[in-house]
Amino acid sequence: MFNYVRISYDGIHRLDNVRSEVDILENFVDFLLNQKTADGKAQKEFDFKVFKKHKNIQETIAASVPGMEKLKSIDVAKEKFHISRRLIHTSTFLTPSGKARFVKDPTSSTHNDEAFPYLLMNVRSEGQFNSIIYEENDSYRGIDQRWSVMMNTRQIRRLGIQEGHLVGIVSAFGKMDGVKVYSFDLPDGDLMAYYPEANRLIGLDKDPRSKTPAFKSVPVDILVDLNRLTYRNEL
Repeated sequence: MFNYVRISYDGIHRLDNVRSEVDILENFVDFLLNQKTADGKAQKEFDFKVFKKHKNIQETIAASVPGMEKLKSIDVAKEKFHISRRLIHTSTFLTPSGKARFVKDPTSSTHNDEAFPYLLMNVRSEGQFNSIIYEENDSYRGIDQRWSVMMNTRQIRRLGIQEGHLVGIVSAFGKMDGVKVYSFDLPDGDLMAYYPEANRLIGLDKDPRSKTPAFKSVPVDILVDLNRLTYRNEL
């Protein structure tokens, strides 16, 4: 899906009192570019208003992103297309050797934190678009509520609990209490929870290269409160 491009139409009826994403971004960038320097001179070097037109956005992407050339005329040709050189039907890859190159994540073998012995990653559900949640259940994973944590069955047994029990998840930055346990095919020591519910467990530090927080590798601990265990069939 990440190399296939098609034109989008208006679709559903839009509210007439809601601004489009293009309008919001254009106004925001134009405001920043119009800020004056210390000597009172305008620092604007580019008229960003041209990007209020979708056509100009499409033509700019087509001219600057390799493989996206067909985007320039997509609103006229009405043709769907694959981004060139990204759809691979053979085992030949775009590397000097023609072979795939796999890089091991260095954090996968160096995590050794006694206070927070598990690694948590947060994910989106099937019934979710970015931070907008349409459904509480996740049909992809068979989960019926979002305030939950997933781990493999071996990990569940080692904790002395069963699927459906409630536990706490704690990190150096926050805590989730009364979280329902679900069994899911994950490596030992790895946990999975939903975004944005699990954001309270994630700090503000960013990766120096990608500038993204540690959404997929948050050191956490599991707290089992024997006085609060609740089985799934009792909820």
